[in-house]
This record gives sequence, C-alpha cells and structure tokens, in this order.
Amino acid sequence: MANYYATARSNYFAVKDEQAFRDWANGLSLIILEPDHSDKTADSIPRFGITPGDNDSGGWPTSLSDETGDYEDIDVADQLTAHLADDEVAILIEAGSEKLRYIVGWADAVNNKGEHIILALESIYEAARTLGSNITRAEY
Repeated sequence: MANYYATARSNYFAVKDEQAFRDWANGLSLIILEPDHSDKTADSIPRFGITPGDNDSGGWPTSLSDETGDYEDIDVADQLTAHLADDEVAILIEAGSEKLRYIVGWADAVNNKGEHIILALESIYEAARTLGSNITRAEY
C-alpha cells in the first residue's frame, strides 16, 4: 500500500489580530510564513502565510485530536476566515500523490465572510469533454 504525500501552502494575507492568529495556527501545528520581500507588504500591512507543520502527509490537517484521544473533523479554510482582515483573500493550495496511482490538487480561496471559491485538478475531465469523447483518467 502506498502513502499519500502532499505539499501545501497559502499566499500572504493580513489578519485582524496577530496574536489570536498565531495562537490558532499553533493549535493546528501550522507554520507561519512571513514574507522577506517588501513587495509582499508594499502597503506596510504585515501579511502572513501558512503551511502545514510536521504531519504524516504534508497536506492541510483535516482532523484534530482532543484530550480524550477522539478526533474532530476540521476545515482549515473555514477556521481561517475568522482571522482574515477585511478585503483580504487567503488562498490555500495543496497538491499530492499516492505514487503514480493518482495525482490530486486543489486550491481554496476564502475571505473573512466565509465565501469560498474552490478549484480542483479533477475538474479537467469535465472541461475536456468539449475537446472529444475519448478521455481516460490519469490514474490506475
């Protein structure tokens, strides 16, 4: 059996309360990215990115263990909305594979109102139908 391995990160975005954001990210074992180029903060507003910390897959966490050892499903993008400053959009991207069985990728853009736009590599199959009817999947 093969394991799923991913790479994930976000863009840079401004937050309402830096300490509350850092506490939240720490609670999910996320690594906070801080830009080292002035072009990312040209308006002098501090912006941060996030990436998953050490976990088995390298992807965004999807569950969190409580004190009893039970797991609760979580959605990082949904939780992040509470921390985003007005007019900021966070984009969370993940791409991964299970050897050559399949390759997946998606991006989720979210604002502080909880509005999402989600794109998945998987959508290429439906879009490709306009080019022809003989489409096989890139997997085994």
